[in-house]
Amino acid sequence: MFRNNDISDGGRPVLIVPPTDDVVTLAEAKQMLGISGSDQDILIQAAIYAAVDNLDAASGWLGRALRAQTWELQLRSFNDRRPKVAPCDNPLAIPLPYPPLLSIVSVKYLDAAGADQTLALGTGYRILGLGAPLERQAIAPVYQGAWPVARVDDASVRIRFICGYDENQNVMPRQLKSAVCLAVRDLLPLLQRDQTLLEERIEGIGTKRYQNNPELAAVTRSAIAGLLANLSVY
Repeated sequence: MFRNNDISDGGRPVLIVPPTDDVVTLAEAKQMLGISGSDQDILIQAAIYAAVDNLDAASGWLGRALRAQTWELQLRSFNDRRPKVAPCDNPLAIPLPYPPLLSIVSVKYLDAAGADQTLALGTGYRILGLGAPLERQAIAPVYQGAWPVARVDDASVRIRFICGYDENQNVMPRQLKSAVCLAVRDLLPLLQRDQTLLEERIEGIGTKRYQNNPELAAVTRSAIAGLLANLSVY
């Protein structure tokens, strides 16, 4: 799977514009968790951020872009990828990380003379997998075409694209929001107390003893894994 700005298909993805939309709003999380008061709002919001970061794009294990964000895949040449894991039978296809793909912003490269060139959609390249959020996505030369010769150098080829779920083209699956809210419920007890304490004594009132429930945590994490099983990118 893709993670930590390192993708198995070769190349280096660079985040250009980070996501700004919420995956799950504070109000949505509280409604799903059955919380009506506001005294835990700061902790709930922190848990949402942590749960999303654990899943989203480069920093998370899911390998998907959960909300619209702009990335640039930088390659040393058009051959700087592993065709054996391309999303189709096209050996010239260049896989793009972090589905679902929303659009290609630009495909640029340095030619043999070092001049910056831009390929046009339809004549210089085509898109594979657009509109299929559960499939691998890629760009490839036009039918019976080939990639131009690029100067082999760091970031000689630059493919800028927008990926993530939105409200129109690629609507976010419901299980993603459910998984985030389950993760929030799993994180809240950890955020609500000092994890170095096993027992808290309040003079004149009594003693409160803390005990983690590994079985409940295991059930929650198993439920999250089940919700996301068909969405993980390998």
